Amino acid sequence: MKTLYVYMLLSVCSIFAAEKPNIIFILVDDLGRQDLGCYGSTFYETPHIDSLASKGLKFDNAYVAHPRCVPSRFAIFSGQYPARFGVPGKKKMTKHTLPLKLKTFGEHLKAAGYATGYIGKWHLGGHGGEPKYQGWDTSIMAGHAGGPPSYFYPFHKTQKGKSKEDFPIVEGKEGKHLTNRLTDEALTFIEANKEKPFHLTLAFYAVHTPIEAPKHLVKKYEEKIKKLGIQDGGPTSTKDVLKNSTGVYKSVQNNPSYAGMIEKLDNNVGRILNRLEKLGIADNTVVVLTSDHGGLSSKGHESKRELATSNLPYRHGKGWIYEGGNRVPLLVKWPAKVKPSTTQQRITGTDHFPTFLEIAGIKQAPEDHKDGQSYFSTFSGNTFERGPIFWHSALGRPAQTGDTNMSAIMEGDYKFIQCHNLETVELYNIKKDIAESKNLADSMPEKVQEMAKKLDSWKQSVGADMKPKKNKKK
Repeated sequence: MKTLYVYMLLSVCSIFAAEKPNIIFILVDDLGRQDLGCYGSTFYETPHIDSLASKGLKFDNAYVAHPRCVPSRFAIFSGQYPARFGVPGKKKMTKHTLPLKLKTFGEHLKAAGYATGYIGKWHLGGHGGEPKYQGWDTSIMAGHAGGPPSYFYPFHKTQKGKSKEDFPIVEGKEGKHLTNRLTDEALTFIEANKEKPFHLTLAFYAVHTPIEAPKHLVKKYEEKIKKLGIQDGGPTSTKDVLKNSTGVYKSVQNNPSYAGMIEKLDNNVGRILNRLEKLGIADNTVVVLTSDHGGLSSKGHESKRELATSNLPYRHGKGWIYEGGNRVPLLVKWPAKVKPSTTQQRITGTDHFPTFLEIAGIKQAPEDHKDGQSYFSTFSGNTFERGPIFWHSALGRPAQTGDTNMSAIMEGDYKFIQCHNLETVELYNIKKDIAESKNLADSMPEKVQEMAKKLDSWKQSVGADMKPKKNKKK
């Protein structure tokens, strides 16, 4: 009788697990849309991520809610535009960037019976505001640090030996790469929870600075650069850099160390995918891979920061509201439900929250994800009316990444931008002009007026700071 009871219990658990798919959210830091082979790169090598794209759903028009780490992540995990809480700009800041009073998708999944784990970069709250206080049972190396002092052990010290207090001190071995270490933890979490529905956010610190890769990979891409006959775009190279009024930007993907970081990332994504297959849970596991914003491609005129990549043909990159900063890769693999295809559906960072709820069969919670719309219907080949997408960057960093204070709205084929510091406006037909090279503002005054009215109305509705702040000098 006892044996029968145990069998029935295991059967029920198996049925429950089958009904509730596992959800793995891979969030890469600073990864440009054009940094992947499946999106057009011919220099970087990403076979595992390309395989993810070929076997799943690839989004051609995925955006983030802000082109910087903190506000973008705020939108992803809260389902709300960062401008609602003065991020960036700190107008309404509480102790933690992501206030504990806001309910994350992690909390919803946990309440629905999911085992929840968060591994890697958090950057949304200090002590008392980490993922374990926001819905994730397991939280590993997820402090408030924006990036690691080094990608090689010990991770909390720079290559010159300088420590950073905000990066956790963890165990490791000499020469261990942080991307591998995070994946090790992810595989341990998956193994421990393979018999029940689980959600894992694996937030790689890569490919954020410092730009550090294993020597053998750096050498590999140095040799590749020579064979291709292009210039080496390493740490101090400026030969491929072009100038504009606010700074400089890379025009070629040719940084061998950055290429090595991307290959290291790709190899570890492959480890995750292979383990799911080995455990026999790949069919019922949804893998979503995206980035928090565009690649680091530009900087101010006086900045000595190493540039990572080029986002061309998209304009600029990290920090900028132009396409290079806001347009990101988004791939979804779910063998049981999603057929290989490409969608032109437009989505933004706030939309992941309601989508994860729908994947899990959880009722939508619009009071929490106020600005998000689920893109679940795209898994069946459908599209939906997304409505306008908004951006508000009230704290530009012209000295760092060259960007200034801007707001924007995208609706239909058009994108309208307010350049606050310059007191100018720009209008682009994104469908015809993906490089945002032809400003239509003067020739289409009625369209400018229409979109400006909608943008200003939105800013008022969310309480966005209407007065531009002084740009940071650092």
